[in-house]
Amino acid sequence: MRISKAVTLLLVSLASALNATDVGIPSGGEALLSKDALTRKWAYYPGSIKGEPVGEAQLIQVEHPAFQQAMRVKVLRPDGLFFSSAIQLPSTQAVRAGDTLLVHLYFRSILNTEETGNGFATVFVQGPKPEYKKYLIHEINATDEWKEYKLPVKITDDLAKGELGLFIGAGGGSKKQTWEVGGIQLLNYGDSTALSALPQTRASYLGRAPDAAWRKEANERIERHRKGDFSIQVRTADGQAIEGAEIQVRQQRHAYHFGSVITATLLTGQSETSEIYRAKVLELFNQSGTENDLKWGPWENEWGDKYQQAQTIEALQWLKERHFYTRGHVLVWPSKKHLPRSLLPYFSKGDPASAAPAAKQIVLDHIADITSATSDYLDEWDVINEPYSNHDLMDAFGNEIMVDWFKAARQNLSTQQLYLNDYAILSSGGRDRTHQQHYQDTLRYLLDKGASVNGMGMQGHFGRNPTSIERVHSILDRYHTSFPQLDIRITEFDVSTDDAELQADYTRDFLTIVFSHPATVGVQCWGFWAGAHWRPEAALYTKDWQIRPNGEQWKHLTREIWWTDLNGQSDAKGTFSGRAYYGDYMIRVRHNETIKELQFQIEKDDANRFEIQF
Repeated sequence: MRISKAVTLLLVSLASALNATDVGIPSGGEALLSKDALTRKWAYYPGSIKGEPVGEAQLIQVEHPAFQQAMRVKVLRPDGLFFSSAIQLPSTQAVRAGDTLLVHLYFRSILNTEETGNGFATVFVQGPKPEYKKYLIHEINATDEWKEYKLPVKITDDLAKGELGLFIGAGGGSKKQTWEVGGIQLLNYGDSTALSALPQTRASYLGRAPDAAWRKEANERIERHRKGDFSIQVRTADGQAIEGAEIQVRQQRHAYHFGSVITATLLTGQSETSEIYRAKVLELFNQSGTENDLKWGPWENEWGDKYQQAQTIEALQWLKERHFYTRGHVLVWPSKKHLPRSLLPYFSKGDPASAAPAAKQIVLDHIADITSATSDYLDEWDVINEPYSNHDLMDAFGNEIMVDWFKAARQNLSTQQLYLNDYAILSSGGRDRTHQQHYQDTLRYLLDKGASVNGMGMQGHFGRNPTSIERVHSILDRYHTSFPQLDIRITEFDVSTDDAELQADYTRDFLTIVFSHPATVGVQCWGFWAGAHWRPEAALYTKDWQIRPNGEQWKHLTREIWWTDLNGQSDAKGTFSGRAYYGDYMIRVRHNETIKELQFQIEKDDANRFEIQF
């Protein structure tokens, strides 16, 4: 967080607010905040958006058993990010790598217009510039009743006095609000105390309750949008109806895509681990793609021998032979840090605007090369990844170059779906309005300029404070309303937390709300096994292949709850009718001693009438 301007507050002593005691707080913690921290000139940073302060703050008297004063913050401009405005409290002591700290405070909402009645702020523990490393980011929320928070955090660097700070961010969101915080403590228990030894307020999310109103509505949408009627007619060869034929209908595969990225080296390997890996891919998913193998650097063998073009093609061929819907990631990730080393000399002057013109053609040549080599194996591509924060190529050659990339991709991908992919559209509490607007504006620009965009890729990386379920739905609605012709896919789903129950519940609820939205076509996990996952704690399986609760939810929903297996008999008209999830099916019909089988698909906007003759 960059602090550039102070604000003077008329503050009084706040010793009680900073050093409240609590029977639930372990003894032995060294206080890292001064007694007068909130009375100091820099105690609150108001921020600024278009010349207007993000918020304002004042100390007030309150009645609480643990403290008598609190900071009241009025959020005037809820734009920007969570750190756009914040209470900021520097440490009064040095901390060492390995130290375990505890944040303790109380929070309540005073005024908000959220339907839930909850106000929110973001607690973060941060190191010094230029990195501003975040050791903790935790959204807190409450109604008008005080809610206590205890948040342990592990420090991983040696920091001098004043270099570490406790911040309570007032930025982000979409609506004005007023909230209060008091009883603030930051305690250091040294390097001999484990995180698990300290009390912790368990995170949650709005919409988690079993009786939450959204559940009934979502299930109704699933019934309406993800299932269809079908009928099977059983007749003799001369057209006579057969009554009483025994019928089994068994679903084989979903039409909706439930998928995960894979690593080519594991999928094509010969080890026992690879055998298990392949079996799980077949068991859990009907859609896939590579995590890193198709990125530009690995494709050009810049990431070492683990990444080889022949191996990548072999993995994609394996998936296609087993009828997986396949995605490619990514044609252009347009920042220098994600471009191949071979392209960096064209940016030798540092300033993207001074990039050599030849770089533009090299990007187009790469698109032609990789799409030509993989077009037989891929159904879909992320053409551009994360343009909000990765834009060196656009800075060098203008936004029009993005249109050129889509047009170049279409040259070899005549039928494939082409996507714009970005992060923080659904995550970050769903409150990163600037990022969301940039994504919408970029889509509009591309479409207006004639780019062949087919879909919106929304990544879906969540932490221990996941976005409320109803907000996820409202965001999906927003983009579907703006671009009704485009599909929506969750391209990189995971929930990174050590709270297995929260992780499982959010996996269940997120899948449900996304599956219920008619504009979505699938959810792709960003890995599923802890042995090959960028965030091992988020995987569906542990490294020794034990299924986690979130994995159980994935299987339960995709293979049990949203799965159709039916048994019955044909009626007097020789008909057996039902309703089933869209997808591939096998039907077995037994009449007298004869059994016949038929493979068929139940499809949206189809009569789905089938006939078997004996």
